[in-house]
This record gives sequence, C-alpha cells and structure tokens, in this order.
Amino acid sequence: MADGGKSSSIAGLFSSLLIAISEKWDVRVMALSSLTLQIILSVVGRRRRKCRNNAIFRTILWFAYLSADWIAIVTLGNLSSSCSVSSTTNILRANWAPLLLLHLGGPDTITAYAFEDNQFWIRHFLVLVVKAILVIYVICLSWKFSWLSFLSLPLILAGIIKYVEKVLCLKWNHSKKIKPIISNIFHSSDSQANESSAPHSLLDENPDVFLGYLHFTIKRPDVNDYLPFENFSDLKTRVSTYIKESTGVDGQNPMEVASKYFHPKRVGGADTFFKQLSIELGFMYDVNYTKAALIYTKLGCLLHLTGFASSFSVLLLFLIAIINESKLHFSSIDIAITGILLSGAIALELYAAWIMLSSDWAILVAEFHHNALVRKIFKGTLKRFPCLLRRTGRWSNDMGQFDLLKYCLHDKQTSILRKIANDSDFIKMWYKNRFTDYVKIPSNLKDVGIYMNFLLPITLEESLKPSRGEKALQQYRQFAKIKWSIELDFDHSIIVWHLATSVCFLHKDHLYDEARRLSKYLSDYMMYLLAMRPSLLLPEHSKSFWLDHTYDKLKELLSSVTDITIAASKLAPDNEIIESSKKGSDSDCKSVPGKADDVEKPQSSDASDRIFGQLQGEVSKLATLLKHSTNKWEMIRDVWIEMLLYAAVSGQNSSHIKQLGEGFEFISLIWLLAGPNFILRD
Repeated sequence: MADGGKSSSIAGLFSSLLIAISEKWDVRVMALSSLTLQIILSVVGRRRRKCRNNAIFRTILWFAYLSADWIAIVTLGNLSSSCSVSSTTNILRANWAPLLLLHLGGPDTITAYAFEDNQFWIRHFLVLVVKAILVIYVICLSWKFSWLSFLSLPLILAGIIKYVEKVLCLKWNHSKKIKPIISNIFHSSDSQANESSAPHSLLDENPDVFLGYLHFTIKRPDVNDYLPFENFSDLKTRVSTYIKESTGVDGQNPMEVASKYFHPKRVGGADTFFKQLSIELGFMYDVNYTKAALIYTKLGCLLHLTGFASSFSVLLLFLIAIINESKLHFSSIDIAITGILLSGAIALELYAAWIMLSSDWAILVAEFHHNALVRKIFKGTLKRFPCLLRRTGRWSNDMGQFDLLKYCLHDKQTSILRKIANDSDFIKMWYKNRFTDYVKIPSNLKDVGIYMNFLLPITLEESLKPSRGEKALQQYRQFAKIKWSIELDFDHSIIVWHLATSVCFLHKDHLYDEARRLSKYLSDYMMYLLAMRPSLLLPEHSKSFWLDHTYDKLKELLSSVTDITIAASKLAPDNEIIESSKKGSDSDCKSVPGKADDVEKPQSSDASDRIFGQLQGEVSKLATLLKHSTNKWEMIRDVWIEMLLYAAVSGQNSSHIKQLGEGFEFISLIWLLAGPNFILRD
C-alpha cells in the first residue's frame, strides 16, 4: 500500500509539472510552430510544380498546409483566453495576435493545396472577419496606452492586408473573371515597344517567356467553357472577343503582337517549343495556386509594400525600445519569441520579394507594367542582379514509368498485406509507387514535328478528335489486321498494347534501337498515367475496369516465375498461331472509349478468369502480329504517340488544372500542344 501511495504521489507530481509546463509554454510553442509552418509552406510550396510523385514531399506539404491555419487559430484562441493572467505579459503577447493573422494570410507561393480550395473563398472571408475581431479583442484587453500597445496597430494592418490578399486570390481564381495581369502588351505605346525591342533587352534575352505568356493570356485553357466550341470560326470569334473584353483592343493576331516586341537572334533547338509550353503551364499554375493574380498588379504591389513597411517599422521600433528600456518588465523568453516572430515575418516578406523578382512574371512586369516606376524598379533590379534570371528548371522535365509486367512479377505480398491492399486504395497506391520510375524526357519526344504529322494533315474540325492509332496503322499497312486493338475501351486498349510492347521489347531487336527505346518510354508512361494518374485518361472519378482485374490475375499467372523473359513468354508464346479469320473477336471487343463502367462486372471467379483469359489472348495475338510486322518499332512508337495525343485532347481540362497542384505532367504539355491552341501558333 505504501508503495502504491508513493507511486500515486509521484504520478500526481509529474502530472502537475506537465500541466504547469503546458500552461507556460503552450502559446509560445504554438506561436513558433505557426512561424515554422509558414517557412515550410513558403519553401516547399514553391517547389511543388517541380515535384514528382514523392510521397514524403507531398506529405510534408499536405501536413503543413492543413496544420498552418489550425495552429494559428488555436493559438489565437489561447491568447484570448489567457489575457487576464498577467497584464505585463499580455501587453507583449498581444502583439503575437496580429502576427498570427499574418500567418493565416499564408505565403505567396501557395494559396490553394487543391484546385477545389479556390471554391472556399467565402469561408476564408468569414474567417478573416471573425479573426480580425478576435485580434482586436485581444489588443483591447491588453491595451495600456504604452509604446508596445501602439506597435500592435501597424501589425493589425499588415495582418489584415495579408489575409485580404489570400481572399482576393481565391475569389479571382474561382471566378476566372480576372483580366490578363500584363494586358499592357496589347496596347503599349510605340516608345515603349521600341524600348522593349532595344538591344540586350530582357525580352530579347528571354523570348520564350513572352510567347508563353502571350498564348496563355489569350487562350486561358484553364477557364471553364472557354475552349469548347463547335467549329474553328467560333474559336476565332471567341479569341477576338476575349482580347477585346480583356484589353480594349479590337482582336489582334497574337503573332502580329509578338513580332512588334522582339526579334530573337538565336535559333532554338527541338525543345524550344516545349519550353514555351512549360512556361505557359507555369503561368497557368501560378494564377490557380499562388497569389500571382494579385501580387504583380498595381494593387498587389501597393499591398505588399504597405504590409512590409508596417512589419519592418514595428521590428525596428521594438528593437530600439527594448535596447533603451532601463528596467525590463517582460520575460526574456517572451521578448526573444516576439523578436523571432517579427524577424520571421520580415524574412518571409523578403523571400516573397525574391520569388517575385526571380519568376517569369518579373520579365513581363519590367517590360509591360502599366506603371513606369514599377517597370524601372523591376528592370533595374533584374539588370543589377542577373542571377535572378537564372532558371534552374521550371518543372522536373521527366516522365513517369510503370511497367505492369515487372510490377506483377516482383510485387510479392504476403496474404495479410494483400488482404489489406485489397481494402485500401492508399496501400495499393503505395505499392504502385514503389515500382514507379522516372526518366528524363528524350529530346526526340520534344520534336513538335512528330506530333504535327498526326494533327496537321487532317481537317481542322477533325483535329478536335484525333485518332488512337488509325493513321499509324494505315501508314504501315497494318490497319486491317490490328485495328481491333485500338477499338477497345481506351483503358483496355492501353493495357493490351502496353503488355504487347513489353513482350516485343524483351526480344532484342537492334535494327530500330531509337524507335524501340521511345516506344518503351511511351508505353510505360501511358501505363503510369493509367495506374497513377487515371483522372488524366478516364472520366473524373472513374476507375479502370480492366486494370483492376488485370493486377491480381496477372500476379497469379506469374506467381511461380522469377525471370521477366519467362513472364513475357507466358503472355505470348513464341509458337502462338494467329487465327486471322476470327471476326468475332473484333466485334466482341468493340465498345465506346471511356465507357468501361458499362461493362458487366464479374460476379464470380470464373467470370474474372474469363475476362483475364480474353485479355491474355488479345495480348498474345497483338504481340505476335507486331513481331511479324515490318518497321514494327516505328509503327509501335507512332501508335503510342497517337494514343498520347488522343488522351491529351479527349481528357477534361479540369483534370489537367487539378494535376498542376501535384506537379507538372508531360501529357499536360501535349494537352496545350495538341488541343485547339496549336492552331493559333502558326
């Protein structure tokens, strides 16, 4: 009993100590945690467009984005509830409240984690009103008509400005009613045009930035209901109307505008056009996920300058007052935390200014901003610090690779893990991510000519619905034999062609090494999209019916196999005999692309086996046909290119915009290239 009483007293003492530490440090730790999360969001948010499918990176960003607002709000609540504990302490801590409001405004590099977050601007506006009232409440309860109390007023102004910026950007991003940020491009004076075309001008050194922005601001493919149209005369009408409504200029041809401002002295390589596409995609990302829609306008520059001046003046006056204070009445820890919070706010503003000056927007602001003073400031800064113009890469410049045969061969899960995986989409995605590789996009795939060969020869109306391999098969005289494989459901066709390509790839053929390599890259990339990014290929919220039933059955087929060549032979034996007279297989496999949900779902193991048996037979048939085809690798490559074009154009615009928040994908560049946009680039 004595030991029990002693243990209870120790436990009680320990609990009392934890409570005392918590009461003393909870607000301090949470305030510093809020600042830390803002730093993480500022740095990591900027690199989001370059990230691959990195689980650690995305987890950090997701946690920081969700936790930042929560911690700031909870800390504000704790400050308001503890305002009567110690008057001297509250005077100092009261200044933390507007700094937390500053944190709620978030960094310039990320306003929305997901595209849907832009829809909640009204909620953020209400939060602004409530939290601003709460901050004023905390200040009023701690008001002592001292120098420290008056310092809170500029901080309140800075905090409200920061949050207003966030609300405005979310509202504009959601409504899509904003005008081009640098619309002065379309109606600049001749003197300004001559100035922009002067030797060694920023535009002459960075012509791709100008073209990328020009096409972005005219077409805005991220705007709902802007790209869909009945015919191309309708497209031209919409472009002219958009330019006139946005800039007041009566529909100019974009290339006529471009020729007025720069004359490139260098000839770009094969990837020059894709560089412009990546810049255009970057502008699209900025206006949907960052504060770019505001910070490069006159209003944005004014708000940023006012907020920075307010925070900097408070920090300066705080340091002067603390140094000259003869008798300190505040805790040294609270003084240090206040200094850290103020310094952190200034550091974040300076980092935001550096980001502002080192982006592609800065070049346009320096040449075309409405305000002459702003132009001179930006241009002088960029010329004084040319390091700001050194781009380390606007995106990762790689493409995902997912080999379905390799995945099913090497993914040896235990029975328990397999059961968990069957019940958890997260575990499934984690397993797939283990077998996902990334390769740099070959320069051959950045040659616009290989795509235009499948777009330009057809009529303009037909370019809206590119084929899925018909042209390539017709070109190589294999259409009659292989057309059935491209008339399947799109996801079904991708799986069949992917497995058939893998089978052919394992048979060493050095006659067409380059085409063979590109075919494998494209095949694995399309399977990567189907497995990891299905929204870019299938209707939103749809799953691949065929892929779901291929995983388990293919794993069972390869359960006793350890070599990938043997695995390929199980799918397509070398002695396979093709029954070319099977007309029934063509009609049985035909269906409307993207309508896999209409297929009858198997209710038994026998039905699932029958479906996989059909798939296995199709792979074997296609692989054998391809092996006996002349110029097979060139034909396979061209079929995959057509499939990529089809997926890019047929997909939903919103899917590409949402994908930008998870990193740029190669298919999104093809989306800009292969859609109606390319017509205006001639």
